[in-house]
Amino acid sequence: MDIFNENEKAELERLNENSVLLSALKKVFLMDIYQNGILTKDGMDNDYMRNFAFNLQFDPQTGNEYARSNEDLGKVLRANNEALRIMNIAFQKIGKYKKIVDIPVDNKTKHR
Repeated sequence: MDIFNENEKAELERLNENSVLLSALKKVFLMDIYQNGILTKDGMDNDYMRNFAFNLQFDPQTGNEYARSNEDLGKVLRANNEALRIMNIAFQKIGKYKKIVDIPVDNKTKHR
């Protein structure tokens, strides 16, 4: 089921053509999930499978260690993993919107 109107589809196609903007959007959406600075400005692609779990014990703002139980840490890890999975699926869906270009065929050329 496609929920997008024609204008929205056209904008998704344009987004796919702009790799810089697409990369920036991924970083904006993922940085609060990753919470550990693996998203850098040097052009490194973010990777859904990068290990962010080691930093879940620390507050990303202060660097102070949280007093989390193992059970709480597991809940946070599971929630972050699910959020990353959903975001990854969403960006894969965006990637399916590609502009289709019709190339005119010369009438003099024979095609079989």
